[in-house]
Amino acid sequence: MAIIVNMPRLSDTMEEGTVASWLKKVGDKIEEGDILAEIETDKATMEFESFNEGTLLHIGVQEGETTMVDELLAIIGDEGEDISALLNPTSDTEEKPEETEATIEPAAPATIIPEGVIVVTMPRLSDTMEEGTVASWLKQVGDVIEEGDILAEIETDKATMEFESFNEGTLLFVGLLEGDSAKVDDLLAIIGPAGTDVSAVAANFSKTVPAVEAAPKETPKVTLPVIKETVIAEAAPVDIF
Repeated sequence: MAIIVNMPRLSDTMEEGTVASWLKKVGDKIEEGDILAEIETDKATMEFESFNEGTLLHIGVQEGETTMVDELLAIIGDEGEDISALLNPTSDTEEKPEETEATIEPAAPATIIPEGVIVVTMPRLSDTMEEGTVASWLKQVGDVIEEGDILAEIETDKATMEFESFNEGTLLFVGLLEGDSAKVDDLLAIIGPAGTDVSAVAANFSKTVPAVEAAPKETPKVTLPVIKETVIAEAAPVDIF
C-alpha cells in the first residue's frame, strides 16, 4: 500500500521546508533508515530519513523547491502501484456549519514572554508523529545551556532521538518528567536568563505563544546542521481614512 510522506515540522518556527537535495530518485528501492533527502528548514539543513520501505513512486518537491509543512513531499509504495488517486484526491464538498455570533468566543490575551526567554515545545520529528515521550533528560533545571548541548532524548513513534538546543541560557522550567508524553507543540521546556520568573508563561502556555525549537538529532547518525538566521521585519501600521 502506498504511503504519503509529507514535509515534517522540524522546528516550532518552521512553516515551510526546502529540498536541498534528493539522495533517492523515482524507481529506487527504499529501505527503512535510508536517507531520502536533505531538507533545509529555518534552523538547519537536516537529513530526512525514511521510516518506511518500498519503491519511491513519486517526488512532489524538486531540488531547490519549497513547500509548506504537511504538504506532499513523496510517495513510497509497491513497484508499479497506481497512485493516481493520491495525486488527485477527491475534493471535500461537505459544507461546514456556519458560525454564528453566539458560537464565537473572544481570543484569550497572549501571555507576555519576558525578554530573553525561549519556549521549547515538542517537535514533530516524523510525518506520523502525534506525540513524543521524554526518555531521559540530559540537563536539569538550573543548568546553564550552551548552543549545541543535548537537552534530552525524545522517543517518537519511529525512533529515539537526541534533542539539541539551538539556544543558550539557563534551563528555567521542565514541562515533562522522564517517561511522560506530550502532544506535538505542547510545552517541553523553557530557557532564559537565570532567575527569570516564568511561572506565568508555563501556566498560560498555548500554541499562540512564540516558541523556538531545539533541533532533533537522531542516534546514532550524526547530522551537522547549518544554522541560518532568519530576520523578519514587521510592517508599520497604515492608517485608513
